Amino acid sequence: MKIKERIIILGATGSVGTTVLAEIAQHRERFEVIGISCNGNVKQALTIVQSFSVPNLAVVHPKISVPQDVGAKIFRDVDGLVEMVNTLDFDILVVAISGLNGLRPTLKAIERGRTIILASKEVLVVAGEMVMHLAQIKSAKILPLDSEHNAIFQCTRGENRFIRQLWLTASGGKFWNMDPQTIRHASVTEVLQHPKWSMGKKITVDSSTMANKGLEIIEAMHLFSVKPEQIKVAIHPSCVIHSLVEFCDGSFLAQMSPVSMKYAARYCLFYPERIDISEPSLNLFQLESLRFEHPDLERFPCLRLALAVAKEKQSKHIAFNAANEIAVELFLQEKIAFGTIPPLIESILTKIESKDYATVEEIMAVDQMVRTRTKQLAKDFYI
Repeated sequence: MKIKERIIILGATGSVGTTVLAEIAQHRERFEVIGISCNGNVKQALTIVQSFSVPNLAVVHPKISVPQDVGAKIFRDVDGLVEMVNTLDFDILVVAISGLNGLRPTLKAIERGRTIILASKEVLVVAGEMVMHLAQIKSAKILPLDSEHNAIFQCTRGENRFIRQLWLTASGGKFWNMDPQTIRHASVTEVLQHPKWSMGKKITVDSSTMANKGLEIIEAMHLFSVKPEQIKVAIHPSCVIHSLVEFCDGSFLAQMSPVSMKYAARYCLFYPERIDISEPSLNLFQLESLRFEHPDLERFPCLRLALAVAKEKQSKHIAFNAANEIAVELFLQEKIAFGTIPPLIESILTKIESKDYATVEEIMAVDQMVRTRTKQLAKDFYI
């Protein structure tokens, strides 16, 4: 009998984490969840602990209490994430937490030569060269879970040296063909009504500004060893093609599937195999038009900023990510207008020197400095 693969899921209560758990639930003979983490949603985490008999739980938020006798060993704070990854005997680490909390546990899993299923863009955006270099040295596998990068990963299958261009598709949210002036005054409620994907609030806002596509450009540079000039973005409102690869011989390969993260999660969990499924997939005769549009950089200034940042050194990548996170947080709190997000980010970027770093401590220090500056500068943009 095949031994079960032991899995730790960081961010188990989020949308990506619950998608991964749903796939695991259908294949309990193949997988054993030995550890999960949550930020503050302890109630949902304890439900997962009970449903999957998980023996280890990390709670990141320092002010959230955990009931006694929950049936699992408890780890606390970000240090607890690192301790869990360092001490447990596991095969696969799923990193599906937002922000930089996933960086140190990811590096620890790489040091141990494990397989990492990576959904957290920030890990590669702020430390991509460090992460990929260490993975090569330690023979650790990094499998991208983002639908766009997962699509490219499926299309390349080790043929990265033949890549001419990568084409990241983008839904454009609900604003892809709307008047720029109308977009600038969109409310929180309007922005969070994504026409295709059901996601968390932060990523939904990023989709509407296309800041997420900017982060994905930087992520793709590191994952597939390409230059920023080799990455293109195309608006694809139907979201059926998740990304494309253009090879040096002129051939294109595209990955298609319904609008759901479960296909990417399934591919990563069973890689390098593919499993039979009984559920229906795409019906080619019912597909919407597979149209593509150029992204309008006036309509999406965050994408314009990211395209410039991608050509800069690491500090600019860190600053773009951190300033965007703070700006989105302030918008969701209705302290700044939607149209204020890009100029706030741009104001911060102009104040950051372009340079690279050698340690995690330096990365974290720059990230914290940018967040502090962004909060201070944002007061000038308050509604």
